[in-house]
Amino acid sequence: MLNSLFIKHEDLKEAAAIERRRQYEEARKQRIFNARRRVIGVDTAALAHQIGEKNRIQQEEHERRRKFIDEQQRQSQAIERKCQEQTLFRHQLHNEINHFRVLHQRPEQSRDFDLFDPNGLKKSLPARVGDNDPRLSVSGAQKFDGEDLTEKERKQMQMQQQRSWLEQQIREKRRAEMDRIAGERFLEEALEARERRVLELAAEERNSRCKILEATNQFNKHLMQQQEHERQQKKREDEEDNMAEIYNHLTSDILTENPDVAKSSLGSNRIVPYSYKGMSPEEVQQIRSAQLQQQDEMRRRQQEERKNNKAWDKLANDFDRTVLVKDREINQRRRQLAECIRHENVHLSDEAQRKLNYLDRVVYQNSPTMEYFEQFNTTTR
Repeated sequence: MLNSLFIKHEDLKEAAAIERRRQYEEARKQRIFNARRRVIGVDTAALAHQIGEKNRIQQEEHERRRKFIDEQQRQSQAIERKCQEQTLFRHQLHNEINHFRVLHQRPEQSRDFDLFDPNGLKKSLPARVGDNDPRLSVSGAQKFDGEDLTEKERKQMQMQQQRSWLEQQIREKRRAEMDRIAGERFLEEALEARERRVLELAAEERNSRCKILEATNQFNKHLMQQQEHERQQKKREDEEDNMAEIYNHLTSDILTENPDVAKSSLGSNRIVPYSYKGMSPEEVQQIRSAQLQQQDEMRRRQQEERKNNKAWDKLANDFDRTVLVKDREINQRRRQLAECIRHENVHLSDEAQRKLNYLDRVVYQNSPTMEYFEQFNTTTR
């Protein structure tokens, strides 16, 4: 009771506002933290209501515009019909007025028609009919000294002169055209004569070629007969020469077994190839002796080559052993270097671990707990 006496109206309003904000926050939590109702933190029901309201407004606006367009079209059609009716009425009225004017208000029916008759001057006499017109007077200024009274005859003479000039030009043009046609005909005849001359020359050339071809064929035939005669004669001479050569071979030392025939007159070490009958036993023995010497020389060279190969093999084995020793030394040095690197890495790892322990124990003492992480995502703000 005592507390209620000291509560002010402002306190009640503030408590009501706090309670209202608390309820609004609880409702917001239910909308946001409820996975079934929220879609990325948006009130789908309110959005659906807004979309429906917007669609309804758009439909009403579309219906209002459609009605407005229909009314506008109806009024436009009515105005167009009215304009057509007025145009038709105005046209009929004008036709009736024109018909009345044609029947009852013609110009020749007026009293003063002779004053504005367009053909009045055509109907009246001219001011001067001729030089002998009695209406002409001195003060009328219709006849003067030096006036060209023969203007009409002069113009007729000028027209006749122009006509004669035109006829002369026409005759000259016709004559020039006839000359041109004659020139073209002459040129065509000259071209035809040249064509005929060309054809005659071509025919003469063909005849000359035929005669030359016939003479050439006769000459070739005569030449072929002469060559055939010479070939037969040469064949007979070749057969006689071959028979003489065969007889000479049969009677010469070529087919005999005389070894002296193969000796050349240029030296004792030379022979006549076509008369050579083969080697003598002494020459065969000499060749066999030379072959035996060559075989001994070949065996000696092979033995020397085997000795050289053994020496090279020994040198290669020594080189391989040296390379193997060097590889072992290099591998041992590599293992020693790897061991040094491993000890250095262990030392660096221990140093890094000591630094991490120092940071965890000395520098980063206030590490966050689960309470620090659980305070997030508890309100909607």
